[in-house]
Amino acid sequence: MIQKRGTGVKGYTRDEIRRRLLRYHNIDGSEKLTGIEGVRKIMGRLGSIQYDPLNVVGRNADLVLQARVNDYNYENLYILLYKEHSLTDGFDKEMCIYNTEDFGRFSKVREAHAKAVINTLTYRGQLDALKILDEVKAFVAEHGQTGTKDISIGETRESSWGHRKLSSAALDYLYNKGELCVTDKKGTQKYFDLTERVIPSACMGTGDISQDEFLDWYIERRIRSVGFLWDKNGGAWQGHFLSDRDVRKMALERLVKQKRVFPFQLEGVSEICYACKEFLDLQTDEEQKDCARFIAPLDNIMWDRTLLEQLFDFSYRWEVYTPAAKRKYGYYVIPVLYNSRFVARFEPEPVGKTGCFRIKSWWWEPDVCPDERMHRVIREEMLRFSRYLQAECAEENMDIIR
Repeated sequence: MIQKRGTGVKGYTRDEIRRRLLRYHNIDGSEKLTGIEGVRKIMGRLGSIQYDPLNVVGRNADLVLQARVNDYNYENLYILLYKEHSLTDGFDKEMCIYNTEDFGRFSKVREAHAKAVINTLTYRGQLDALKILDEVKAFVAEHGQTGTKDISIGETRESSWGHRKLSSAALDYLYNKGELCVTDKKGTQKYFDLTERVIPSACMGTGDISQDEFLDWYIERRIRSVGFLWDKNGGAWQGHFLSDRDVRKMALERLVKQKRVFPFQLEGVSEICYACKEFLDLQTDEEQKDCARFIAPLDNIMWDRTLLEQLFDFSYRWEVYTPAAKRKYGYYVIPVLYNSRFVARFEPEPVGKTGCFRIKSWWWEPDVCPDERMHRVIREEMLRFSRYLQAECAEENMDIIR
């Protein structure tokens, strides 16, 4: 740690912050988090992980959790979401999974998102969906868990964009508003029920706090989801309320004054960074054994790609929506962490087609000179990743990193 003279703000080297970040997320494997209880603990710390339906080697949320929790299985997340309902689907940064205990505090986010949905319905010429909300709610109340295929109220139209049925648009609006909750998912198909049947009453309150109290909570929470952030627009500040830098600045001043977050200077970065106390208190001096992890494209530590590049000297772009001819690497490319460095990235074959974890392409970072020790640790991670996938690890994977 270094002290910045005359500023009253402590300074940290990039190596110190990298180590704290990986320990905070348990990506370094320092905590023996295992199975469903490990998921509970890491979700209690991070509060939110991003959901994305693309499934090549698991969905984004599964990839986030497997990097932090040993013996993780996608059923762990399913149980917490749709059996216990201790986690819930909802909009945070974007579509995310967060702790159900936070549901009440997200009421302001849901209000803002519901207004955005009305704008979308206006654009698509489907505002009549708002006229059948009571009818759709009555159907769900009578029939219980309901998917879009189970209900057909209002017009049906051929469309390649948006919902074909008004009842589907109404379900989506009621979900965004918080009157319905997702109670199951089969593939990408959502099933809904009345929120009061799903969310415990103890988690429904605290939505009546003042705007400043809400913003302080929401900004502190977003910092905790990553561990630390700077006050600079980017992916980590996406979502309603948080993209306004003036709003953030005032909230951060209040949070620093209340000692809920702490400013610090990151080596080589002019912007002031902010962290929760738990992050800065982490001890990383002891020798850590070698560790490799495959990181989700939308992992919390990847949310701000510019900050990621400043911290790790690693530039990453998710190219799934980039035309194939313009991609630098591949469709669904996964970064590889070795100790506290990003050393490579790879494109996997879709496991669902073969039942086998097979690497299509592998790219070492330009400044990396892999030795036998690095090869061994990465091969061990390949086997660990295969166990998470419940798939065989293709023999050629071991050779592709040579």
